[in-house]
Amino acid sequence: MAFLPLNVDVTEAAAAEKLNVDTAETKHNWKEYSTDYEIIEVGTHEYTYWKNFIRHKRTCHISHRIKTVVYYCDIHDHTKSETFLEEIIHSEKHRD
Repeated sequence: MAFLPLNVDVTEAAAAEKLNVDTAETKHNWKEYSTDYEIIEVGTHEYTYWKNFIRHKRTCHISHRIKTVVYYCDIHDHTKSETFLEEIIHSEKHRD
């Protein structure tokens, strides 16, 4: 069995015409619909510090503050979202 390469050259206008879709209608009208913030616990780590010449250990809890923005297109009734890492939060103040 032999496979023959098939090269199809279709322009964007021809593809839109084949799908019976006008290219002017494919543009979206994205508007910000909602914004949500969420804090997610992602892990811990230990660090050491000195107090009165004695070495101590503590556990630091790490969290991520996540921002999610939802956009809505009223022309096509579509939604899309973007997610951003806003901040990395440590429960303890330390230098490590």
